[in-house]
Amino acid sequence: MNRHELYDTAPASDWNHAYPIGNGFLGAMVFGGVRREHLQVNEDSVWSGGPMNRVNPDARRYAARVRGLIEHDGTREAERLAELAMLPAEPDMRHYEPLGDVFIDFGDAARHQHPYERRLDIDAGVGMVRTSVGDVRQTREWFASNPDNVIAYRITAEEPHSIDCVIEVGRMDLNNHGISRCEGVGAVGADTIGLHGVNGGSDGIGYAMAVRAISDDGTVESIGGRIVVRDTSAVTLLVAGRTTYRSGAPMAWCTSTLDASARLGYDALKSRHTADFAAIMSTMSLELTTSDDRKERGRPTTVQRRQSFTDGRPDIGLLETYLTYARYLLASSSRPGSLPANLQGIWNDVYESPWGSKYTVNINAEMNYWFAEKAGLGDLHRPLFDHIRTVAARGRSVAAAMYGVHGFVCHHNTDIWGDCAPQDHYTPASLWPMGGAWLALHLIEHWEYTRDDGFLADNLGIIRDAIRFILDTMTRDPDGLWMTGVSVSPENTYRMADGTTASLCIGPAMDMQITRELFTRYLHVVHETGCDNDDGIDATVRERLANLRPDRVDACGRILEWDRDREETEPGHRHFSPCFGLYPGTTIRRDLTPELAAAAGRLVARRMAHGFGRTGWSRAWALCLHARMADREAAWNDIVRMLADSTLDNLLDNHPPFQIDGNFGALAGFLELLVQDYEDTAYLLPALPDALPNGRADGIRTKAGAELALEWRDGALAAVTLTGLRDGASTFILPDGRTIPTHWHAGERLALDIKGAGS
Repeated sequence: MNRHELYDTAPASDWNHAYPIGNGFLGAMVFGGVRREHLQVNEDSVWSGGPMNRVNPDARRYAARVRGLIEHDGTREAERLAELAMLPAEPDMRHYEPLGDVFIDFGDAARHQHPYERRLDIDAGVGMVRTSVGDVRQTREWFASNPDNVIAYRITAEEPHSIDCVIEVGRMDLNNHGISRCEGVGAVGADTIGLHGVNGGSDGIGYAMAVRAISDDGTVESIGGRIVVRDTSAVTLLVAGRTTYRSGAPMAWCTSTLDASARLGYDALKSRHTADFAAIMSTMSLELTTSDDRKERGRPTTVQRRQSFTDGRPDIGLLETYLTYARYLLASSSRPGSLPANLQGIWNDVYESPWGSKYTVNINAEMNYWFAEKAGLGDLHRPLFDHIRTVAARGRSVAAAMYGVHGFVCHHNTDIWGDCAPQDHYTPASLWPMGGAWLALHLIEHWEYTRDDGFLADNLGIIRDAIRFILDTMTRDPDGLWMTGVSVSPENTYRMADGTTASLCIGPAMDMQITRELFTRYLHVVHETGCDNDDGIDATVRERLANLRPDRVDACGRILEWDRDREETEPGHRHFSPCFGLYPGTTIRRDLTPELAAAAGRLVARRMAHGFGRTGWSRAWALCLHARMADREAAWNDIVRMLADSTLDNLLDNHPPFQIDGNFGALAGFLELLVQDYEDTAYLLPALPDALPNGRADGIRTKAGAELALEWRDGALAAVTLTGLRDGASTFILPDGRTIPTHWHAGERLALDIKGAGS
């Protein structure tokens, strides 16, 4: 199996070139500086304050009037009223913040000289620098341990007693005139320093970070709030961070955690970390090149390899690394018990972060987890499920207060506290009420992959509450068909007859497709499990689904985005919302609804012809859609353009600025090129680009309960091996259209008969 790494011959010039590490809760961007090393540290629960109630108190009184105005062509008046009565007086929910910084100063003797190497071993989750201080070679190694809840950073030298350094911590807002953002920095013990503070007043979040130095054979002492290390051959730094979101006394938790890690020692910490990380990374593998291919290339840097995509000669090995990196990033930012990965995963150096680094649930938060189940990483999906429970609890009160209905609602953003009220004063985004419904689909997806009935029992009430909100806010169109309520097509606008722009409407395409997806998959779940509901909701869902207004096509043959044919103001809009049913949904399919699939394709083509968003996540969504349409060359172009235009030199996605969803969405899209799974039917290599004639993928999971290993040579499927995760059955469709109906038992391993497949 190929090893994957980031590699450079110079320290990071800025944050966007540093290497990320994380254990789900605690993360850092490591710069690899020679004279002065910098670890910019995050902890996932450092947010700007405590819970708030931001619901506009007049929303419930005016919600029905807003809908009535829209239904009677009073959209302009409806928008003015909605801005007054439905948008909150306090527009901003809480946002994510950095925890602090650790600096290691090696003095003027340290200088950037060759040879210098900086690496991040993606498979092991370990970073490393080799450099010189004076004439003495040093090796510096670091990782973030989930088993032991610390970041470990070890410095060793070839010459005994040659390491001298000073360690300091801070929480400085470097983007705002260096303002200090903490309440105290200083010694916590003879070998430990730390910082602490509270965000948002007495009901906010208190935080603490502590750093300890452990010398092998020199001296360590705390002087003036810094740690001074002298005359040692090796020193280990341990970093811990905690907040009152999880612990009543965060600094005490930090020092206790450092005590336990120090007793283990560096070698044991590293061994426990690499075993833990390898167990995650080994769930699947992807090979697009051979070891011989890598030898022929020599050792270019990651920066040089990424440039190959800009220069039109793509480095396929880097693509393989880039896709593996997505799994590394999810393993580093989303672990059982942590918060889910936010807009930046866990890595953020800005106190007023872009879009608050929150959970944007009109695409971005969901995209973070599109590949998780398929790649066998369902455990990394669990933080999102935990947070959905928080969101649902808050969303029930928001549904009642804003709309006077049952169930739960979440608008287009949420935060650490599960805030579900509209965010921002921007109607095209703020008044979209389908975030809860989309999140509920992730609960269903986990059950579909696992058939974990205990999980379903714990979460079925949340799924039903998402449905109840939709049922209570639906209305009928002039033909008597059911439509969803007042909403927007996320972040898009249309032009009215008088030339002004608007966004509010009834039943936009995305909302209708989410509803159809949720109703259809919910009914499948209750049918399979016998979990029928005795209060009549299941019968209501069946009736509404049977009489749901269908997807429609506009005069130009594209999926109709709004409730009627309207002129969009931004033809190249970054959202592909009307194509939700194609991906990530399953209700628009090339095989079952070819006309709608073609109409979705025409909408995607128009967006792209007009420049669409050119944001990383938008390009990743385009990749997923092109894969579902089996447009292999358009999909390959998406991959090339992502790496050329929307990826930083450390391979993080560039919105711009950095957002992690593009990394995750790219892997989801690539897996769709290899396997498209509809449970009873799975397409194998439906959209393999010509540029990737040879490769193999192991560990791709299907909803029917199989784990697949695929191999292809010269652009053709060469071998498929199936391992049963439980008893199951599915029909596999080969690239040439032949079918292989297959049954298997749990634990059974079998090779599909590709040559003897039927038509």
